[in-house]
Amino acid sequence: MKHIFFLILSALAFFGCQSAKTPQKRSFDCYVRYLQTETKIRAEATLREGSPNPKPVEAPDGVRYQGVEMKMMTVPHISYQFEQTGKFDPEHTFSWKDEKGQELQFAMRISPIKNFSFETETLSRQQSATFQWEGTPLAKGETLVFLWENKAIGKTVPMEIINIGSEPTVEFPAAKIAELEPGEWTLYLVRKKLTKAEVNGVEASGVMEYYTKTDTVQVK
Repeated sequence: MKHIFFLILSALAFFGCQSAKTPQKRSFDCYVRYLQTETKIRAEATLREGSPNPKPVEAPDGVRYQGVEMKMMTVPHISYQFEQTGKFDPEHTFSWKDEKGQELQFAMRISPIKNFSFETETLSRQQSATFQWEGTPLAKGETLVFLWENKAIGKTVPMEIINIGSEPTVEFPAAKIAELEPGEWTLYLVRKKLTKAEVNGVEASGVMEYYTKTDTVQVK
């Protein structure tokens, strides 16, 4: 009887240990894109669980963006999406609940670019030029992508700038402008920012992109 009693206690202890599993490691990834011309915003979010190959999982009470419930998608995997037209807000907040019902929040911030221009109306391929915009300077984790398009020759030229400075300006050397062939080019900018944080043990990461209106630039 003593042996049987000991075996029963051992079994109970084993199952007790099994039920007290370590919580799975979770991560949260999100993306926000704003199109200035269309005044349209799109947001996406994915909650993942597990290690070393985390898989998308469903949030217990869904995911909210700016306080509004996001639509859950199941193809190609579980994710959450939101689309809407309206004015731009520099602050963007995602929220969801963990397994214990505690609300978690992850916030990102990016400054818009309302207007931009070069110091001269026509750019010379033999001269440098100063570019400026209305808004805050680029900060750590931010990049500014210049997207040039010449429809006449069917050519697109992207230029990415990483410039941590105190002024909202970029100095273009002549060699960079020389990459553009003479003619009329359309130009729009994409301001990008990467934000990372740990939210109550959850590794959160987000990318924001602000697409400006298009302008026309002459190059000679």
